[in-house]
Amino acid sequence: MKEQIESKLCDSLKDRVKFNSTRYRGSHDEVGRSWVTFDNDIIHDFCTVKLRYKFNTTANMIREDTNSLDWKDPDQKNGYYEAYRIAEKEMEFQGIHNQFEFYKAIEEYLNLSIDEARMSANPIIRATSWFDKRLGKRRLIRTEEESNIIVIKFRDIRLKVEGLIDDEGNFV
Repeated sequence: MKEQIESKLCDSLKDRVKFNSTRYRGSHDEVGRSWVTFDNDIIHDFCTVKLRYKFNTTANMIREDTNSLDWKDPDQKNGYYEAYRIAEKEMEFQGIHNQFEFYKAIEEYLNLSIDEARMSANPIIRATSWFDKRLGKRRLIRTEEESNIIVIKFRDIRLKVEGLIDDEGNFV
């Protein structure tokens, strides 16, 4: 899969962007992480352990704030489970995804046209599309507004290497 995704990189990012993955075989569930580097610097990390930790910490903080700590108490039960839904949305907003979400997105991405990838509901797929050689400079200039942290990172890298924006993010 690494070779397939890296073969789709545009010329200006070839040998500069790498897709990486590992599993922690010593951990109790053998989960791991995937990450993307640009010029050997990690630009985004898809770590299962980090996601679980942040998700549970966020859900617990929400429960404390809403005094919904006991799932057995009928008055607190809805708030207890609502904290999970809110925490999930917060993880999406912060761009925190696990290794398996990354794998699934890349597998799907490899079978999409560039137009389908750019319009995907999945932010990992949309982000990856910015590095694709099928996305030409004319289309790069016509960028859509984006709010997802991962997509913004990948977009800005591509626009900078193509010389379309400066270091402050202004079009040149």
